[in-house]
Formats: sequence, structure tokens, C-alpha cells
Amino acid sequence: MNILFDFEWLMSSLRLALPLLLAAMGGVVCERSGVVNIALEGLMIIGALAGAIVVVATGSQPLGLFGAMIAGAVGATIYAIFVIYGRAQQVVAGAAFNMLAIGVAPFVTKAIFGISGGTPGAEGIANNQEFSRMLLMGVTGFALVVPILIWWILERTRPGLLLRFAGEEPGALESAGISPRKVRAAAVVASGALAGLGGATLSVLLSSSFARGMTGGRGFMALAAVIFAGWRPIPAAIVCLVFAGADAAQIRLQGSDHFVLGFEIPVQLIQALPYLLTFIAIALRSGSARVPRYLGREA
Repeated sequence: MNILFDFEWLMSSLRLALPLLLAAMGGVVCERSGVVNIALEGLMIIGALAGAIVVVATGSQPLGLFGAMIAGAVGATIYAIFVIYGRAQQVVAGAAFNMLAIGVAPFVTKAIFGISGGTPGAEGIANNQEFSRMLLMGVTGFALVVPILIWWILERTRPGLLLRFAGEEPGALESAGISPRKVRAAAVVASGALAGLGGATLSVLLSSSFARGMTGGRGFMALAAVIFAGWRPIPAAIVCLVFAGADAAQIRLQGSDHFVLGFEIPVQLIQALPYLLTFIAIALRSGSARVPRYLGREA
């Protein structure tokens, strides 16, 4: 056990927590405004793809991260138009958005690079490993600070108050002459930027290219963390760290045989550990969660 949970495991957990933390914070912002964001997975895919394309084109990782945020925000704007102004059913629209992102990604890579499996590796990054490590550390620090920042915005600032009213009592905003739809739209776009950045950490920082399926359901895991934490940013961040710790553990456990009561544990069960924790989190919290009053309802 001591060999498994050591400093190396801790560092691996922090790296793997990056996409979860950023996507989950986007989920908190979006859902506290009253908009269900099943589309987090699709937004992460868009961010991962856009970030990789920008890095291949420019050779700059910071530009790749910035491009991913812009792409995520644009994707979220499209989603917001449908669910807020078009009044589409939010869960259905989110699922459709995810499927669209999954289908569009190989089409884009095929059109640009001639391959449908992903993007080629970015040249030049391997030659500047020191800068890559510093950038990874900087983004990790940012991701750890974001939950505190979002908590402060929600609880201590006027924009945060307006966002909470949009999810709890949008009629109060209308009586004050403020459009709850605009508040919700801004929250959705912000969540898209965060989710896009989360996706880009996979393709720009933790890898050097985009590959199909690289998000691996992390958008859904991030949403599960938000729900389990009761739509509170700091507890959601803690849940994300737990999920990432389980993911780091299963990666290390795959390299050797493990037995419980004399029975060998299948490697498939070890690989499923993070997703099993996600399922348990949803099951435990679903009956007692303090749901934003107007979550999924029209403003």
C-alpha cells in the first residue's frame, strides 16, 4: 500500500486531475445558473482537438491552450443558443452535442491532416521539455486555485449573486430589469472555456497530439463530481482529486497481478475503478443533493 500511494502517485494524481478539475468548475458555473450541462464531454473534445491543431500549426503550447478556451467558448455559445434561446430540452441537446463533437473530430483531422485517428505530434515540444514542465506546473496551480476563485465569485460578488439567482429564482432578476437568459448564456460560455481548457490539458500538456477517445468520459466524471458535491466548487474539486487518485492507482496496478481472498482481480476491473467510483458517487448523492431550484427549467 505504501508503494502504491507514494509521491509519484500523488504527482500522477494531480496531472490526471487537471482535465477533471477544469471541466467540473465549468459544470458548477453552468449548472448553478440553471442550465444542465451534459455537453461537458463534447466541449472537452472540442478543446482537446482545437488545442492540438493550434500547437501543430504554431508550435506554441500557450497558444494551444488559449485556442482551446476560445473553441470551447464558441462551442458553448452554440449550445447556449439551442438550450436557452431555442428552448431545446437540455439533456437531449447535451447528448446530441456530445455525439456531434465525437463525429466531427475525425472529420476535421481527416480534412486537415489526412488522418482520421487524430493529429500528428507537434514538432518542437519534445525539444523544450523544461518549458513544458513549467507550463504544466503553472496550469496545475491555476486549476487548484480556480475552485476557490469560483467559490469567492459565487458567494462574495454581484456577478455570482446574479448567477445564483438565475438558477434559484430567475423571476427576481426579471423584476430587477436583468435578463436571466443573458446571465445563463454568460455562464454557459464561461463553462465552455473552462471545459475546453480542460480538454486541452490532455492533448497539449499531458500528450503532444489529439487522439480519438482521449477524453475517456472525463466530462461525465466531472459532472458526477459536481452532482456529488452538491454543486459546490471546493467539494467538487476534492471529488475530482479522488477520482484522479483512483485513476492513477489503476494505472499503476495494471502492471502486476493482484489477488483478493485468493482470487485474481481481472485487469478490466482495475481499469474500471475510476468509473465505478463515479457510479457510486452518483448513486449515493442522487437522493439527497441540493439541486438548484430552476436547474433544467426555462428562465
